[in-house]
Amino acid sequence: MYGVDLSPIMCRLARAKARQRRASVQVIRGDMRDFRLPERVDLVLCEFDALKHVPRKEDLARVAHGVSRALRPGGHFFFDVNNRLAFQKVWPGVWWIEKPGVVLVMRGGWVDRDGVRGQTDAEWFVREGNLWRRRREHIEQVAWTTAEMRRAMREAGFDRVRAFDATPFFNGDPRIEPGCRTFYLARKAG
Repeated sequence: MYGVDLSPIMCRLARAKARQRRASVQVIRGDMRDFRLPERVDLVLCEFDALKHVPRKEDLARVAHGVSRALRPGGHFFFDVNNRLAFQKVWPGVWWIEKPGVVLVMRGGWVDRDGVRGQTDAEWFVREGNLWRRRREHIEQVAWTTAEMRRAMREAGFDRVRAFDATPFFNGDPRIEPGCRTFYLARKAG
């Protein structure tokens, strides 16, 4: 099993977690637009809308080709994305999540007038002993249409692309309605 991430910190954390759990995972620092694995695999996962963080629309084709290169014939690529509707319905405004020891506050909106890029500013408050530590992150995501997703996958050598609405995954969260988020399963031609 391989793990790929661009962030050196995330790679270090993943390696430490794998060692702690005695999991056989080789973590590779790489960009999803041009990563290389030591061998071909049967499945590539790109979850929690990570694919939406590539900076430009044209980068989707590079990611699809890289994933295709990493897969054996008949292998699958599973990924999920926030859709434009999520940028319109979920991201604007302010919302928070509160769990024991952690509070997350998010404020979002659009980066551009065309509705292609959504953004959010996230602030985490994490309890460390008797103190709370504050962390911030600015997140931007690109919105692709289903047609753009399917075209990029076909051009990269995927012969079957299935899309599933992700609403049931959110267990009745009133902010998430059908069409906000999609799971994709693409099969590399055999």
